[in-house]
Amino acid sequence: MAGAAVKTKNQIVVSDDIEYAVIGNFLGVLIAAGGVLAGAMVSQRSFQYWQDDIVPLGLLLWMGYRLLRNGFMTMIVYQEAPRHHPAPVSKETIQREHAVVAQLPAAANFTPEQALDEVVKRIEAQKAEVAKKNKD
Repeated sequence: MAGAAVKTKNQIVVSDDIEYAVIGNFLGVLIAAGGVLAGAMVSQRSFQYWQDDIVPLGLLLWMGYRLLRNGFMTMIVYQEAPRHHPAPVSKETIQREHAVVAQLPAAANFTPEQALDEVVKRIEAQKAEVAKKNKD
């Protein structure tokens, strides 16, 4: 879907992956700002060295322009996007869900002796499975 275009009411062509463009431009601005901060103007504390930092300054201006443009386009697209409203939940749907819960079988009530017997049977079955696996 990357590269596909969407036309809004005002005939503005916006690509489908506009959010990624905004994020990419923001990262570009951060990298260019790092270049400016590491440049001669900041280290010498003088605007007279702007020529030494022309490339980071140009990148900062260009990426800042693209960030603002894509940010505004993203806001326009989201304002004109149709709103999704969830479907109302009907009484029948709720009753069906509760009916499934109501049909669960009742838990068996074991006496302490029966519970102990069941535990012993499970432990013996697990021991038998382990012994069988060790033989193989």
